[in-house]
Amino acid sequence: MKHIFHNPDNQQINVMDQRFYTNDGMNYYPSVTTVLEAFPASWALVQWKKAVGFNADIILEKAAAEGSNIHDAVERCLRGELITYHQYNITEWQCIVRFVEFWTTVAPALVASEIMIVSVNYRLGGTIDIVCMIGNERWIIDVKSSNSMHDTMEYQIAAYAMMWNDQHPNAPIQRCGILHLKADTRGPDKTGKRMQGKGWKLHEYPRHYTDAWRIFEHLRVVWDECNPDCRPANVTYPDRVQLQLQSEASLKQAV
Repeated sequence: MKHIFHNPDNQQINVMDQRFYTNDGMNYYPSVTTVLEAFPASWALVQWKKAVGFNADIILEKAAAEGSNIHDAVERCLRGELITYHQYNITEWQCIVRFVEFWTTVAPALVASEIMIVSVNYRLGGTIDIVCMIGNERWIIDVKSSNSMHDTMEYQIAAYAMMWNDQHPNAPIQRCGILHLKADTRGPDKTGKRMQGKGWKLHEYPRHYTDAWRIFEHLRVVWDECNPDCRPANVTYPDRVQLQLQSEASLKQAV
């Protein structure tokens, strides 16, 4: 979904490039995922693209569409809506069911979901999937439906945590996790130390997110160097329209 910024003072709606965010319609900041494009592609990804050739774009577009549908369903679940199978393919439905099992099993207390956040201090924007309380700790959880975990996921969620803390200094994030809905787990962790079930796992990185953030800052330097004057491709519309209709009588008089 594209980012939409409504400026009622100027009576305008700006439909923004998905890679950028704004909170005032004048200053634009790259998304966290856009900055992460500066991270080198993994050897495995390069080899996969070579193997599938021209089909790579088609496969990636399909995966992106499925991921979008799953995120939409998760958001609807967290609003208490009834979700039915006929709206999704079987892969999407499996992930949705696994999310419901995670939420039912772990029983988090929802703080917020699908939060669009813009940090002027960090010159960044992004959308946080879930902020919740698990026990007495405040978590940021990013929902992933990819076949495997990627290094950039740690830096992404670290950036989200830092942006949240920037705007909520009195309610900082204590822990971060990636909810992987295509995990290779076969069931609950027998030790009881990990939050997981069949096909899903709440993955927490061993180092603190502030350490991962330092790596993200280096990536940001590289991204800024490569994109010194990068601007979003915006489309602007008026926020109101009204036709001045002529009556039949006035048309006859004109004739």
